[in-house]
Amino acid sequence: MCVLITLLAAAAGSTARCEPTACGQAPAASASCPLAASSATSDVGPQPTVQPSNLYFFNAAGVPVTISYVAKDGSETTRARLAPGLRRLLPSLSGEVWRVRALQPGHPLDQQLLLEHRVGIVQIKDCDCPQPEFVDCQKPPFRRPPGTPNDPVAFENHAGAPLDLFYWNGTCEEMISWDAVGGVQPAQRKPIQSTHGHTFRARSAASRHLLMQHTLADLVIRPCDDETRRAAVR
Repeated sequence: MCVLITLLAAAAGSTARCEPTACGQAPAASASCPLAASSATSDVGPQPTVQPSNLYFFNAAGVPVTISYVAKDGSETTRARLAPGLRRLLPSLSGEVWRVRALQPGHPLDQQLLLEHRVGIVQIKDCDCPQPEFVDCQKPPFRRPPGTPNDPVAFENHAGAPLDLFYWNGTCEEMISWDAVGGVQPAQRKPIQSTHGHTFRARSAASRHLLMQHTLADLVIRPCDDETRRAAVR
């Protein structure tokens, strides 16, 4: 997934409210749908933040959906239709906005907005996560084999203090900011050539305290909870 990850450390003793996935936990079983689209529109700019890459959509909503690109003027252009249980990748750029709507002609919930997503900054905060033991992989820096699918990530440190970035393979952590002596400094950007499915951890360079975890994962299109569905058809 084409993203820019901003590392934000909260003030001492303070934590942020985060989604369960930010601490490596399973997502909530259901979610409330946005009942109206925001005013967000695509704004890629002359120089995208990171290289062109892919968005991966998975339809877990139980109904067919349309996936649309939102232009700068707010108009929506359908780029794909996706049946329940299927997965689709679409090229993307940082700054783009995408919307997913239910496709149920003749049904009261036809065109209901299920998901709105802007490609770009994913804020990493001090999420008061459980603190898994830090296990260093203790191996040389990984070199990508030629032909590996490319889903670039750019990390940017807004923490005000140095941070270390790690790739977590499920067993141990491998430093990916090894060339940033003393850690990734405040306001410093660290681009990474990554691949969909990789999981990254941001830790304090001083204490190895885990701030947040982020996985380059599918954008899962989920059904609305019952309360939201009832409100939408009133």
